[in-house]
Formats: sequence, C-alpha cells, structure tokens
Amino acid sequence: MKNTNKLNIMIVGLGNHARRIYIPALHKLKNRFGISIFGIDLYPNKEFVGSYLAEKGIEIETVFLKPFKVKEKLPKNVSNFLDNIVKENNISAIIISTDPIAHKMYARWALTKGLHILMDKPISTRSGVVSSLTQANKIEKDYLELRNQYLKLQKTKDTFFLINTQRRYEIGFKKVFSLIREVSNKFNVPVTSIQAMHSDGVWIFPDEIVEQKCHPYNEGYGKCSHSGFHLFDIIWQFYKAGQVKGKKIDTAEVFTSFVTPDGTQRQINQSDYEKYFGDDYHKRFRRPDKDFDLIYQGYGENDAFSIIKLLNQGHNVCNISINLLHNSFSRRSWVEPAKDLYKGNGRIKHQFYHIQQGPFQCIQIHNYQSNDKQDNNDLKDYELGGNNHFDIYVFRNEKMFGGNQKALKVIKLSELVAKDNIDSSRLYHETAKDQVILEFISSINGEIKKENSTSSITSYHVPVQIMSSIYKSHINYKNNQNPLIKFKINDGE
Repeated sequence: MKNTNKLNIMIVGLGNHARRIYIPALHKLKNRFGISIFGIDLYPNKEFVGSYLAEKGIEIETVFLKPFKVKEKLPKNVSNFLDNIVKENNISAIIISTDPIAHKMYARWALTKGLHILMDKPISTRSGVVSSLTQANKIEKDYLELRNQYLKLQKTKDTFFLINTQRRYEIGFKKVFSLIREVSNKFNVPVTSIQAMHSDGVWIFPDEIVEQKCHPYNEGYGKCSHSGFHLFDIIWQFYKAGQVKGKKIDTAEVFTSFVTPDGTQRQINQSDYEKYFGDDYHKRFRRPDKDFDLIYQGYGENDAFSIIKLLNQGHNVCNISINLLHNSFSRRSWVEPAKDLYKGNGRIKHQFYHIQQGPFQCIQIHNYQSNDKQDNNDLKDYELGGNNHFDIYVFRNEKMFGGNQKALKVIKLSELVAKDNIDSSRLYHETAKDQVILEFISSINGEIKKENSTSSITSYHVPVQIMSSIYKSHINYKNNQNPLIKFKINDGE
C-alpha cells in the first residue's frame, strides 16, 4: 500500500526498547506531525510484536524478515526488499533499534538511501569483541566509516543522523553542564577529576547467561556494549563542558579490569542457588559448575572498572574512573526469569558521579532506585530510593566566588522538573528519550539547525575511542601484553 503521509518513519527492530519508547512516542506524536510508522523485525519475534500492538491498540504496518547472518553489509536480497519498502511508502527516516551488532549494516544501508537516521547506542559493537583485538579496533573503524559516509552524503543531501544517548537531554545532567561551564568561565579551570559508577541491578542466573538473547553475553560482548556507552559519553560531556582555551587535552590513556561470567560463577555457584531457592531451583534445568569454564570462554563482560587519564602535552591533567556493573544489587527473588528482561526482572538502577574542578567546585550526582516496579510514579519517587530519585550536591568555595554563594547547595530533580513542566508519572530518563525523538522529528522538519543538534553522530568520536580502548586493554591484559591503551584526541571532537 502506497503511503504519502508527511513523515513516514521506518523502525527496524521492534524489541523491548522500541516497544517501550519509540512506538508509544511516535504514536503520541503522529497527529501533530503527520507521522506514519512502518515496522521491520525478524519472523521469530512476530508473535511478541503482534501481541504488544493488540494490547496497546496501536496499528502500524509491520513486515518480518527471515533471520540472516550479520555482516558488514545487509544481504542483497534484504537490502533490495527494504529498498522497495522505502520507495513504495515514501519513507524518509529510519530508527535503528536492533541488537548493536546490526547497527552498522542498517546505518550503512540507510545512508545509501539518503534517510534521516536515529540510532540506539552504542554506535556499533562486535561479536567476540571481548577477546579479539581486530574486533575491538573495528569499533572505532565502524564509527569513522559511518561518520565519513554521513559527511559525504551532506554534500548532496541535507540529512540528520542522531544517536540516542538520552543523558545529553536529561534536565539534571544539563544543569550539571551549566554549573561546570560557570566555574570554568569564572576561574579558567577545567574539570580536574571525575568518578562515575553505573549499576544495572540485574541478576542473571548461570544458565540464563548461556541462553539470554536480550543484552546477551554469549556473543562475546557485555556491559560496555549494553548500557556502558552511556557512561563513556556522559563523562566526556562533563569534561567538554569545562574545557578552557589553551588547556585542551590531546591524548588519553586507558586501563581496565573486567569480571566475566567465569568469575561471576565463582562468586555464586549452582550449589549456592540450590540453597537460596530449594526445590524450585533443583527442578529447573541447570548445568554443573565444572562445565561453565569451558562454556563461558569468550563470553562478554559482566562488570568493567576502568581508569582514564587525560593528558596535555604528556602531562596528566585529569583522572577519570568509570565503574560499570551488571552484577549488582537487584530485587529479583524468583527462579524463572520474567518475560520482560528489559524492565521486568527485578532490575534496579544506581548511578553516581563525582566531578571536581580544582579547589573551586565539587559536584556529586546521586541517583539510586530501590523499587523494580517503575511504570507508575508520583512525587514521592523523587526521594531517595524512588524511581526518579536524582539529587545534585554542589559544593563551592564561596569566598572565592563572592556574592551570595553557599558552600553547599542541594538541587533536587523535582525542582528542575517543576520548572519545565515534565510528566512526573513516568521515568524521567524515558521522558528524555521522548525529547530525543522530538528533536529528531523537529530537525527533519527544519525547526532545528545542524549546528544545534544535541546528539549528531559527528560528536561521538571520543566516547567510541574510550569503548574500543577499554576492550583492547582487557584483551592485552589477558594475553600478557601491555594493558595501557593510548589514543589521540583531536581538537573539537
């Protein structure tokens, strides 16, 4: 059926993230912007997608493809099929919400069609990246190839290519950016150290690690390729917010330490699970502990602790620590995993940031949930342990500032939300994802200029370099090679 609506958007990948974020947001905006949605997924997911759309009362056209092997490019028969869909339905934009190992091939195809692109993070990852230097190096090569292909396209057609890293849009983080800029402008001092921690609060049982397809480990990538990219990006945004002319960095060094499933299995083994859950666990299929060392070979990382040094002409001017945990406090207390592994399996998010600007300012961000039920929220959820808890502690050298400054100020997310009239019934980071989608649509409609894009693909080189270097550091350490990885940072990236 030929579609001639004003803005026809193809969503590739109708999994948990698309069903929770993209489809509802676009459905809500469809009348305002004349949006028509065309969904693409694989045949094994047809039943899940159909049940979701029926339950929500949403009607979109969907097409399901036979599963195929991920390569550098889409198979010719698949690209030809998608070419016809684009032509017949007058599609001008695509949202890529697939497994990240498929991001690159869909983005490459979309660029050849001149489509506007909104793509999930990370920009790419690779099967086996946890153990292959070749694959780890290709993470940066993938980015440069897509960025350069995009820039080449701009010479003949004006399009947008945005990455969905919603922290750039979140009102709490934007407030922190402004506080950092204020101090760097007043005292000519950059950010001097950053500590960052993020835990997903997921408890994945030993056999589930083998079988899990949503945020998998058995493909040879893990936490850094799941939610980790958000942290690689936001720490760089913190540092960029405080950059000072004449003091810009030119090099970074990275060292990392992973805990992989073979280590996690030694923390809690099968006999421990039987003690926790008794007959319920004894009845389910389980592999013996002795088999896991062999099974888990090449599996992706559960946890990743990394140190990053930022250097100016060989001198270290900023230490950054990034601690990423899948293996962390959870509310799961049941044997069989829930159907929704994205939000419905006891998941609890904690994140913490500690940002120093010399003797002038310390900013701490505290964001700690205690409840795994997060679909309905109220004003109490802005308090400690609530679903939307997010507090900013600002310590300042008030005598050096002068005026009416205080040594300590606590800024609560509820105060920022009230000013911007944000929906308090939802998770605030999900409302930020709505802002990503709104910027994407507004950009396509000519309401936002390229230079004002919040998350253009051209602004992600350093976060990609960090991700690639973290994997390379782990691989070198495992191979008894030098685990300190260096990379150059070009001015303006």
